[in-house]
Amino acid sequence: MTLDPITLEVVLNRIREIAGNMEHALFHSGYSSILRESQDGSAGLADAQGNVVLVSGGLQYHALPCSQAIRSVIERYPTGRLREGDSFVVNDPYKAGNPHVPDMAAVTPVFYRGNIVAFGVSIAHKVDLGGLVPGSSGSAAREIFHDGLRLPAVRYWTGDGVNEEVEAIIRTNSRVPDVVIGDLRGQVGCTRLAIEGIGRLADEYGIDTVLESMSRLLSGTAKQLENELERWPDGTTEAEGFLDHDGADRSRPIRIHVHVVKTGRKLCIDFTGSDPQTRGPVNVNSATVQAVSLTAILAAVDPEIPMNSGLLRCVEFVLPEGRVVNPRFPATVNLYFPTAHLVYNCVLAALGKLNPARAVAPSGLGSGAIAIGYPRSRSGKPAVQYEILNTSLGGGAGHDGVAAVMAMNHYTPSTPVEILESEYPIRVRRFDIVPDSAGAGQWRGGIGVVREYEMLEDCLVTVRGSNHRHAAWGLAGGASPLPARAALNPGTVRAEELDILESRELKKGDVLQLQQSGGAGYGSPGARSRALVREDVDNGYVSADAAHRVYRL
Repeated sequence: MTLDPITLEVVLNRIREIAGNMEHALFHSGYSSILRESQDGSAGLADAQGNVVLVSGGLQYHALPCSQAIRSVIERYPTGRLREGDSFVVNDPYKAGNPHVPDMAAVTPVFYRGNIVAFGVSIAHKVDLGGLVPGSSGSAAREIFHDGLRLPAVRYWTGDGVNEEVEAIIRTNSRVPDVVIGDLRGQVGCTRLAIEGIGRLADEYGIDTVLESMSRLLSGTAKQLENELERWPDGTTEAEGFLDHDGADRSRPIRIHVHVVKTGRKLCIDFTGSDPQTRGPVNVNSATVQAVSLTAILAAVDPEIPMNSGLLRCVEFVLPEGRVVNPRFPATVNLYFPTAHLVYNCVLAALGKLNPARAVAPSGLGSGAIAIGYPRSRSGKPAVQYEILNTSLGGGAGHDGVAAVMAMNHYTPSTPVEILESEYPIRVRRFDIVPDSAGAGQWRGGIGVVREYEMLEDCLVTVRGSNHRHAAWGLAGGASPLPARAALNPGTVRAEELDILESRELKKGDVLQLQQSGGAGYGSPGARSRALVREDVDNGYVSADAAHRVYRL
C-alpha cells in the first residue's frame, strides 16, 4: 500500500511508545532487585509471523530469542488454537531461544477484529527456578536438567485470569515463589499492554497502515545496514578469544573464533573455528549468539540502526551444531553470558579491521553474576540475591572506555548498595575503582571496579565469573587490562582465591571480594596525551609509578 512519510513516522513513533510503556510497566512492577533495579529484561512487539519489530529496554540482544519464543508458541498452539485474552510463558532454551532457564519469555497474541495482527513479547530474568543452587545457575551443572524448571510454551493467562495449575507448578519449583510469581505476573501484564496499544492505533489509522508501518520498519532496517556495508571494502577478517575453562575441565581454555566475510551489501559470520560444546555450563544457544553478533555489527556500523529481525536479511551465520556456540541438547547453558560477551567482542574486533573508524578494543571480560541464597532475609523469609557483574568498556579511536558499564548492552543499572543492604543480610564494605586496572593505550580502557560483601547471616554463594586467566586484548598497540579475580576473606589468615565458577557455604562474618576487569586499551600508550595521563593520576585511575613506567610521564 502507499504510505506517506509523515504518517509512517507518526505511526512508528506510536509503536515505539507502546513498547516503551511495556518496558516501563515491566521494570516498575518488578518484585526482585534483578528486575526492578538491574533491569534484566526487555519488552517489545512482533508481527504476526513472529518477526520482532522493536525491543525496548537495555538488553537488545533479546530480540532474536523473543522471535524464537513466539514461534515456539505458534508451533505448539497453531493459529486456530490461540484465543483472545491468552498469554503464554516458555523458558526452555532449546525451544524458545531464551539465553538460559531463568530468562522466562512471556508471549501475548494481539487480536484485532478476530485476527492475530501482532504479538507482545518479553524476556525477563527470574531470580530462582529451582536447579542445583539458589539462583538456579549452578557451577556444577553438567546438563540442562540441572539448570532448573523448564517449561514448554504453556497457556498462563486467559480471558478468565491466571492459569492456577501452571502457576502452582512454578511456585513449587522456586525457593522464593512469591518474588518469582510477582515478577512473572508483571511481565505477562506488560505484554498485554500491546493489545490495547495496537488496538487504539489500528482504530485511529487503520490496521493496514499499522501493519505496513511495521513491515516498513523491518525492511528499512535491512536497507540501512546494507547501505552502510556497501561503503566498506570487501574482504575477510577473523578474531578469537578464550574463556578460562568450562567449570568441568579446569585445565583447558575454551576458544571462540569468528571468521567474517564481507561481500557487497552482505556479511557472513562463521563460528566453525570455535571449540566443541562443553560439559560445563558455558555453552550458549544459537539464537543468543546471532543476537549478540548483530549488536556488535550495529556497534561497528551505526548504533542508530534499530535492533530487529530485519537485520537477518543481510547477515548470514554459520553455526555448526555441537559447538560451544550452538550446543546439542541436553547441554547446560546456564553460564551463557561470559561466552556471549566474548562472542560480541570477537565479532566487534573482527569488524573493526573492516571499519577502523569505529574500531573498539574489547571490554573487560570478567562478566557474569553472583547469586546468594539466604535462609532468612531482612523480611524474615528466604531470599535469593542475584546481581549482574558489570565490567568496563574498551578504548576506541578517539575516546577512553567507560567504566562500570553493562558491556555488550552499554547501559549501567546495577543494584544500588542501599537496596542490597535494606533487603538482604549483607554489608557492602567497599565499592571502589581499582587503580591501574584498565588496559593502557593512547585511549585507555575503562577502569575496573571492586566490591566487598560482608555476610551478616550464613548463606550459600555461587560466583559465576570469567576470565581470571585470559584478559581482554588491546587493539592497535593497546594493552590488556588486569584480569578479573574473586577472593574470600582477603587480607586475613583465611584468605582464599576463588576460581571463575564456585559455590560455597559462607558463615556470618565472611567477606567476598569481587574485582571486575577494566577494558582493553586502544593505540600505543606512548601516544597518549600527557595532560590525559596527569588527569588519570589525579583521579586515581593510574598510579604515579604506572604513569612513569607505562606512559613515560
